[in-house]
Amino acid sequence: MAIKIYTSQYAGLFQEVFKKKQHFLRTFGGNVQAKDGITENETFLKLKVSDTDVTIQQYNTGANVAFGTGTSNSNRFGERKEIKSIDKTVPYEAPLAIHEGIDRFTVNDNAEQVVSERSALHAEAWTEELNKLMSKALSDNASKTLTGDLTEDGISKLFADAHKEFINNHVSRDIQWVAYVNSDVYNLLVEHKLMTTAKHSDTNIDNGTVNKFKGFVIEELADSYFQKGEQVVFAADNVGVVGVGIEVYRVVDSLDFAGVAIQAAAKYGKYIPEKNQKAILKAKLKASTATA
Repeated sequence: MAIKIYTSQYAGLFQEVFKKKQHFLRTFGGNVQAKDGITENETFLKLKVSDTDVTIQQYNTGANVAFGTGTSNSNRFGERKEIKSIDKTVPYEAPLAIHEGIDRFTVNDNAEQVVSERSALHAEAWTEELNKLMSKALSDNASKTLTGDLTEDGISKLFADAHKEFINNHVSRDIQWVAYVNSDVYNLLVEHKLMTTAKHSDTNIDNGTVNKFKGFVIEELADSYFQKGEQVVFAADNVGVVGVGIEVYRVVDSLDFAGVAIQAAAKYGKYIPEKNQKAILKAKLKASTATA
């Protein structure tokens, strides 16, 4: 029985399509970690983590510290803190599979061409699964939930509060801050009174686009990319990492029908360090009576 194995090539295809279809990748390091041939491997990442904070102490110049009666049993630098790295493993999520068949008697098309088309569609489908994974990860790891009204003034206050949180959490300004928003929030931003040419705002009313607001790059997404009741996610770039491990992608001549079966299995993984949660916020906004 002839079996065509495409696993390695499919890993490359997946990465290429992912760049075109993904929605949260900038927040997860800018690329997807794609691995092929991971059978029996449950670990997405192995890390060495050292989270020991730096402690600044007073330099003690007392006469009997490190000198006099304190010789050999004290020091002027204060208590010594030992630095250690700990091993951390990040497991893959539950594996997902694709199982399809193309019967040459019933496909009503060029079978080889259909196989090629299905491969691209599979990559897009798995990309959507990663989008869902990243969306939920951002929501679950948000350090704070902001609330407010779904109005022009409410949006202005929301972005001001998010900006203040990022500043007070010492989120670096050397990397981009992004606000993922749904269409309701996006439309309020496009038509916002602060978005005027006099203020040099980065908005095009004719095209219905707004690129930045109060320090955040704006990314408009469908409602389906937000968790229930949420309309905005604020995040800094590169707060986490995401990947897919491809167990197998193959086209197999079938014994059950006159054609081929397409079989695929993959595992997903993501990781956001605990300290980076301060660079993630989410918002739940309520519509005003007038808006409703």
